[in-house]
Amino acid sequence: MKKYRLIILTLLGIPIFLLLDSHYGDQLFGYGQHLTTLLVLAAFMKAYVGSPQRVKHVMLIGVVVGMAGELFFSLLLGMYHYRLENVPLWVALAHGLIFALVFRLSHKSWVKQSEPLIQSCLLLFAAVYSLFWLLWANDWYGFLCSVAFMAILFTAKKSRLFFLIMFAVVCYIEQVGTATGCWYWPETLLGIESWLPSGNPPSGIAVFYFLFDAAVFWFYMYILHPKTKLRYQSMVKKSLYD
Repeated sequence: MKKYRLIILTLLGIPIFLLLDSHYGDQLFGYGQHLTTLLVLAAFMKAYVGSPQRVKHVMLIGVVVGMAGELFFSLLLGMYHYRLENVPLWVALAHGLIFALVFRLSHKSWVKQSEPLIQSCLLLFAAVYSLFWLLWANDWYGFLCSVAFMAILFTAKKSRLFFLIMFAVVCYIEQVGTATGCWYWPETLLGIESWLPSGNPPSGIAVFYFLFDAAVFWFYMYILHPKTKLRYQSMVKKSLYD
């Protein structure tokens, strides 16, 4: 049971955080979003302290990149809307926390030992989930995002397990977040009438985490650690000739 502790904490913690930042949390605490921010901050700090230095850097970058992405996609584009028409502070922290969570899960020894089986199961889950949500909720937007996710996934062999776990975690967060009313997605992409139908939530929205991680990776490699960038480039060149 101990080796599954992180999964159990994730499955239980996410609904608690999101229920607090809902009208149920407001009824109990007056303004549950503040309490959610404090709890997510505490979880973020705990994960930060227990992470290696490289992950610590990425978590901090993820907070900044995550908030910028939220402001752009939610407030500017209107791709989705939070219940109070703002971007809660805890959301930025959650981006860094999710990265740390998925990183730790993907590097667990028991996960590594069963990696082929876990990858196959998660691939099957992603395909079935996307197809089901397409048929159930007319989610063409999410389905196309899932197709894009799969296409990119097959080019990211070394990071495949990480992103498959990310897909499952994001699906869980999105389902709980929309069910509790913390945020919602319009019936069509960007809320434009007679455009691409969308589920609430879209099934394959985890594809945007490729963009998120690409932005974090770029900032980490090119701004903070240019020497690491040179080593990475030499490794890529070497792999092309192997």
